[in-house]
Amino acid sequence: MGKYLIPVIAAFGGGVTVGSAAAAFITILQIMPRLIKISESNEYIKVYQYMIIASFILFTIIYFSDFHLSLSKHTTIPMGFVCGIFIGMVSSALAEVLNVIPVLSKKLKIKDNLKYIIWTLMLGKVAGSLYFWIFIK
Repeated sequence: MGKYLIPVIAAFGGGVTVGSAAAAFITILQIMPRLIKISESNEYIKVYQYMIIASFILFTIIYFSDFHLSLSKHTTIPMGFVCGIFIGMVSSALAEVLNVIPVLSKKLKIKDNLKYIIWTLMLGKVAGSLYFWIFIK
């Protein structure tokens, strides 16, 4: 019993930390108010809240479980391509919203070479993704 107590407490603490960070991140970026405003769906605020909580719990369970999909290469390649586009667009949007690139260019005083920074970021993202999918997964 005592052997499992510390990992359970550590996992619970990690889950609370990650969940709080995700909720804070969504709150700071005001994603949900913008989505509700654009879609004009004020009457479904409770549904949005329940779905966010349910999706966090579901994907946490999936992440820590032994769940996997057995897909063929023909379905995995297009899905991976679409997921890569989605993640790249989300990370680019976050960088734009948080003004990462303008702040970086001002701090480093490299306004004229900004295009090289963007190309380097894209190549680093692609290289990191390929390394993860080819060697780690």
